[in-house]
Amino acid sequence: MKITVDFLSLPNIVKKVGSKTIVLDFSGTTVNDLVREVAGKYGSDVQKFLLDEGGNLDMHLGVAINRQDWIRQNEMDRPLRDGDRVTILMLVAGG
Repeated sequence: MKITVDFLSLPNIVKKVGSKTIVLDFSGTTVNDLVREVAGKYGSDVQKFLLDEGGNLDMHLGVAINRQDWIRQNEMDRPLRDGDRVTILMLVAGG
């Protein structure tokens, strides 16, 4: 299936992958599979940025599907469908 991945506020990743948006021929099924595939495909620097030591999405990052549904850390097994747009972004706090 084809999945579009957007990287927002992630200049280190954009530099490594060459674009703010990529389209993947994705063979996995879940959000977690997608994050791990992106991490593996673009090298160790991207992997270190996206994944924590346990191989899960880093807690400083957020994920949204189709710019509507925010995915929590415990929802990373949510299935994706052909044509979905997944946004990965840096979570910031402060005021």
